[in-house]
Amino acid sequence: MISSSRDARAVPAAAGIPSQKFSSREPVGKSTPLRSLFSVAVWFGIVAGFGEGFGLLLFQRINWRQWARVMHVSKEILWISPVVDLCFFVLIAVGVGLISRISRRIPAIRVLGFLLVGLTAYDWLMLTGHFYRRAAILFALGVAVAFNRWLGKHEHGAVGAWRRSAPWLVAALAIAVAGIEGGKRISERLAISNLPTAAPGAPNVLVIVVDTLRADHLSSYGYSRPTSSNIDDLARNGVMFENAIAPSSWSLPSHASLVTGRAVHEHGMGNVQPMPWLGWRSTGLNGLPTLGEALQRQGYRTGGFSANRIYLTSNVGLGRGFIHFEDYFDSIGDSFVRTQFGREFARLYMNRSPKSKFTRAFQYFGLGSWLDKDSEGSGDYGGIYGIRKRADEVNRETLRWVARDKQRPFFAFLNYLDVHFGYGGPAGYPKPAWDHGSTIDEYDAGVKYTDDLIGQLLHGLDSLGVLKNTIVIVTSDHGEALGDHGLSFHGAALYRELVRVPLVISWPGHVTQGIRVERPVSNSAIANTVLNIVGAKQNPFPGPNLMALGGASAAKDWPNPISELPQTNTIVAADKIMQGKIPIATDGWMRTVISSQWQLIRHEKFGDQIYDWKSDPAESADLINTPKGRDAAATLAPEISH
Repeated sequence: MISSSRDARAVPAAAGIPSQKFSSREPVGKSTPLRSLFSVAVWFGIVAGFGEGFGLLLFQRINWRQWARVMHVSKEILWISPVVDLCFFVLIAVGVGLISRISRRIPAIRVLGFLLVGLTAYDWLMLTGHFYRRAAILFALGVAVAFNRWLGKHEHGAVGAWRRSAPWLVAALAIAVAGIEGGKRISERLAISNLPTAAPGAPNVLVIVVDTLRADHLSSYGYSRPTSSNIDDLARNGVMFENAIAPSSWSLPSHASLVTGRAVHEHGMGNVQPMPWLGWRSTGLNGLPTLGEALQRQGYRTGGFSANRIYLTSNVGLGRGFIHFEDYFDSIGDSFVRTQFGREFARLYMNRSPKSKFTRAFQYFGLGSWLDKDSEGSGDYGGIYGIRKRADEVNRETLRWVARDKQRPFFAFLNYLDVHFGYGGPAGYPKPAWDHGSTIDEYDAGVKYTDDLIGQLLHGLDSLGVLKNTIVIVTSDHGEALGDHGLSFHGAALYRELVRVPLVISWPGHVTQGIRVERPVSNSAIANTVLNIVGAKQNPFPGPNLMALGGASAAKDWPNPISELPQTNTIVAADKIMQGKIPIATDGWMRTVISSQWQLIRHEKFGDQIYDWKSDPAESADLINTPKGRDAAATLAPEISH
């Protein structure tokens, strides 16, 4: 009996399991408490999310040369990533817990640790933008295996440490949310409280930039289709500039000119610049003043509302002058796909055909807007697309902001992206009768949708009682080729269809109604014009004042508008095929000057083209080798020879 008892007591030692450490392992047949699994999931979710958030911000700066093909983030990602990863990891913990209840021999903590460590490693590797997916998966599996070996020896202590520190991580996440979101609100309130008193009766200023809208597709500019009834009404009640010229043929330099009132070579924002580590502050735009800053000095609260989350953002240096700026994270879906696991989910499930089960499930649960693809992201390169920010969301943001404070005049700068590729209005929006699916049909449908939403915005402002005292300006940052000159999109050249944009200024009772100005003008003059209309004593913008075109002498001395296109590689593949066939910006910088009859286009390497746009609006005949064309070019050349 004694011998038998000694043998029994020797079994644990003989098996190589010290009796004092046996309690650190899960007893066979006993399930792991759910609170332990939950604590592990919370700990890893928040740690993985914080690492991801900081990493995305870091590598966005490092990978800035790939700006045109990545999903972009701002400081809000520092709390959005932890929230998304936390929810994802808790779901995994619930799954592991349920399985461990079914089969109690499964070591739940070790299984969960293996999964979460592997996912965290994969997450952090992929956010760099420099790993192949398969390589990241293999490396993450290796990290998970190594960690699981360690966990097998230290499970009890590790679980205890995770449970004790998880509440602190939750507190850190709460502080991040409150600090970022609350900090923005506090900063905005302080900025508004420090504004000077505005002049009595000072008008509000609303500038609407319809991205990629060429003027000749608006009814008021002679287009045969009824695409723009609301813009047409504004034109009848104000001043319409028939030949407004954008400062460039793509978004970034044009928007920079719109907010600074300066030419591209002056503000220096011809291409995306590397982001300063501590933000742009006053260093962007060559330190030039912006329209928002000038209006703040007049007592205006200023807001920017951007649907172009690539080139009209704080990240590229265009946030200066806006006390309130909504450029990212306009919806749950948009926030989700900017996280690493959100991108993976989008890649697997959100790019499927309309007939797929996943697509129909999204539609069934009211998530169809998540499938509305934007041009932002790497979708054209095999990755994912962003979720489109439609004009209705821009309107909601704007009206919500305007309604907050009716005591001060406002300056609202809006960008609508609905005319930009991919064309057409959102799914479910009534299609015009002409829309049979062609490129032009869809482009025009996008114009019609945007015009409808402009009408809804104006109605909303009227309901708030502020429209009557609001200067409304509608313009665009550039046009679109739509097949002209062999090009499909924009940003590759400076032909008339790419730089001629609408420009309407309306303020009934204050701006003379029904005037149509034929003289070519630059819409970069909006900044100077607004300061003149509101009666600012100090105007930092060089001008000219568009409202001065009422007199013949002013029109005679008016400067010819200039548009510039620095050399760039952001041109889409469909237009790069024209390289070598026509002069485009992949080969060198381009400049153009437009007079009342002629358009001279100069290319750094391929010389000059000149078109008599008055008699040849399609610019089908280059007259540079004719006596008349050479004389006109010699007259205009000094204006673009800097």
